[in-house]
Amino acid sequence: MPRASMFVAFAWLALSGSAWAQDGAPTPEPAAAPSGQGVAAHVSATEAGAVTAAPDRKMQVGLSLLPMPVGRGNGYLDLAFSYGVGLSLGYVLIRGLTVGVAPQVLFNIKHDDNAAASKEYDLMARVAYAFRVAAKIAVYGEALLGYSVIAHPTGDSARGLVQAYGGGGMVDITDRVFVNLGVGYQFGLQKLRVDGTSYDHNTMFLRIALGTGLKF
Repeated sequence: MPRASMFVAFAWLALSGSAWAQDGAPTPEPAAAPSGQGVAAHVSATEAGAVTAAPDRKMQVGLSLLPMPVGRGNGYLDLAFSYGVGLSLGYVLIRGLTVGVAPQVLFNIKHDDNAAASKEYDLMARVAYAFRVAAKIAVYGEALLGYSVIAHPTGDSARGLVQAYGGGGMVDITDRVFVNLGVGYQFGLQKLRVDGTSYDHNTMFLRIALGTGLKF
């Protein structure tokens, strides 16, 4: 009986096409019990045929590699190939909608003809919405907004707002572990202040995220 019940449950979940289904599969009718054991047999059969619903996990923690193959400074200066790492912490408000924070650090921020590389530190809030297209596969869109600091090896740092927009896909490896691939654009509105005067020091990147994470 347990094996038959599990088979029915998994078949129902596969046809539904949603890994977030919260309803259990229908429980088969228990076989008639011998006289005097009806109540006990019914309880035993119900427990044996019950299917535990997948846990509703609200927290997500992710780690991403961030290659930035295309970049521009101040809107027209080509930047060298940059790369970085990002951490994300999110909470699922409602099914599909996640809010949280996403700090990241980028390296090798420099113009092609400039040997002095800078680092960029971004602290952003993140809002994302995911839509299931298969039992273990989802597509998502995301928007990030926050504050950025570009630290130069010498001299003052540029500071200002930063924003990013993109989308991608996510695959559940287990009910806790997932991997994701995203692509989008990141725009910085940093300014460098020198002797009381502000100068534009904007950055723009093609942003790729290769990540993995855990659900709790």
